[in-house]
Amino acid sequence: MQTGCRTAGIGCLECKQPVIDAIVRELEPLRERAQRYLDKPALVREIVADGCTKARVLAGETMRDVRAAMGLVSDQ
Repeated sequence: MQTGCRTAGIGCLECKQPVIDAIVRELEPLRERAQRYLDKPALVREIVADGCTKARVLAGETMRDVRAAMGLVSDQ
């Protein structure tokens, strides 16, 4: 392979095609998983919205604990 490449005995595509094919095969499962989200952008928005809701609840609980620890909670 090295001799063929260095002496132009083989073309660049002949040299690189096996590597290209291996990379394409390796990426195929990732492309298949991503396609679901590309086909359904509403699903992506729903996942993000759900995550925001969960994060907002957790942040609220954390801030309540922080305020209590700092003595900033009023007894209203």
